[in-house]
Amino acid sequence: MAHVLAGDYTPLSAVDIFVKDLGLVLDTARHTKFPLPLASTAHQMFMQASTAGHGREADSAVIKIFPGITLPEAK
Repeated sequence: MAHVLAGDYTPLSAVDIFVKDLGLVLDTARHTKFPLPLASTAHQMFMQASTAGHGREADSAVIKIFPGITLPEAK
């Protein structure tokens, strides 16, 4: 959250990495028939952030898809 409050979306771990990694987790869960409803929801949110053009930004940039939130500007 510190990065969001600072308006700093410099990639340390990118949104697109979360899309890939959560996809792998969900593939394994599907194969073993293990339910992961929160991981599935998170995957959809990271995919939405990626589609909105934030794929190469830090994973914290996922917050940019939430409507009605005024985000701090970078300093």
